[in-house]
Amino acid sequence: MKRQLSSLDLHYLLKELSVLKDSRVDKIYQPEKNILIFSFYKSGVGKKLLKIDITGSLSLVEEKTGETLGFGMFLRKHLDNNYLYDISQIEPERILKFSFKSKDSKKNLYMELFGKGNAILCDENDIILNSLEHHEFRDRTIKPKIKYKYPVMEYNMFKLSKKDLTELLKNTKKDSLVITLATGLGLGGIYSEEICSLSDIDKKKNPKSLENKDIETIINIISKIIKKKLEPVTYYQDNKIIDFSPFKLKIYEDNELKPMKTFSETISIFYSQFIEVKETAFDRKTKDLNRIIEEQKATIEDLRKKEQEARKKGELIYNNFQLIEEILIEINKAAKKHSWKEIKAKLKGHKMIKEVNDKDKSVVVEV
Repeated sequence: MKRQLSSLDLHYLLKELSVLKDSRVDKIYQPEKNILIFSFYKSGVGKKLLKIDITGSLSLVEEKTGETLGFGMFLRKHLDNNYLYDISQIEPERILKFSFKSKDSKKNLYMELFGKGNAILCDENDIILNSLEHHEFRDRTIKPKIKYKYPVMEYNMFKLSKKDLTELLKNTKKDSLVITLATGLGLGGIYSEEICSLSDIDKKKNPKSLENKDIETIINIISKIIKKKLEPVTYYQDNKIIDFSPFKLKIYEDNELKPMKTFSETISIFYSQFIEVKETAFDRKTKDLNRIIEEQKATIEDLRKKEQEARKKGELIYNNFQLIEEILIEINKAAKKHSWKEIKAKLKGHKMIKEVNDKDKSVVVEV
């Protein structure tokens, strides 16, 4: 299964991304429209690469970077050599805020990791300088010179009260508990199923029918899962990775699992299976040049063979020049007295003259 990072995933990932704080932006790359790669450098730590796929994932990686498209060049202009002084999540949204500063200014880069995703660079007052995608929604606009406004969920699972959850379950239009938790709290399907499993409540149960004790149980479990110790794992089925999480999940207790060193590595490994190998402009140019080189090599080899053949013929003619010259003199003399048909008839069976063409008045001599 392929899924976007949930708000809960980002909550745990931020614990590892804190290593990037106070790092200097060394370089920014944009090899594809939806991919941004930040190269950070920090004294005593060295270089770290943060790969962001705005369609729903990000992680620290160790990989070669590629070319840079237009928006990446724009970010370079504004953020190169800036220092990253803070990283935060706009809870409970799937939005990360990267705060940069230089000697003269501060800037905020918002990564919206939901839907098709977006990257929005703002000044210190959150006025948009530019964004990867420009949009006009019903309740907000993403365009330069407009103050950035992010979507706000009605309920925040990180600050959820019993009153909030009771209200959500009472007013929801969804007919199952798992879907209500997934959409109403932004938990996503996996963690909503986990909460139902830990609560021993049927995930298909109508949310309006939950009793007070059920609501209290769900509140307690949500409170616990956002405070768990980070112990990332990947899950397998038939030797294929099917999911990941920042801690062990009950719903996958029958699956093979593999503990991971970092959550970032876990995410990177999971999403790497969905990466399509795409041919870049550089790859295409290299491929064309290699094709031309191979064609030129073949042409050179053909010319070399022709040269060798011509050289052999030339040497034969040179070594037998006197004999060939005498034959040509005799034939020219005969041509003054006889027709070429007569010459052809007389030379039939000659040991050196193998062919006489009476139409174009030529002979073939074998030496």
